[in-house]
Amino acid sequence: MSLLKNPAAIVSGLFATVAALFNIPFVDGIAFWIWGNANQLFYISSLLATVSEQLPFPEKYATQALIATGVILLAKLLLDAGDDLEDSIEDS
Repeated sequence: MSLLKNPAAIVSGLFATVAALFNIPFVDGIAFWIWGNANQLFYISSLLATVSEQLPFPEKYATQALIATGVILLAKLLLDAGDDLEDSIEDS
């Protein structure tokens, strides 16, 4: 049951399912990299959204990247906060 509370296991399971469905062997590694670098990816995408008028691709792509990385970062922060809360409850 504790395996289901581990965010890395959840993300790995989701991407392993996608990789199995589409037969893509490196999806798991990409998922872990995205999960581990969610903060930096959000900062980069926020910069892209800010300067998107000067970029060679449409502004909507930068906005979509910002939303996607924001959702991933929010999920990561919420899971980390839940783990911290659970640890503090167990310690008291």
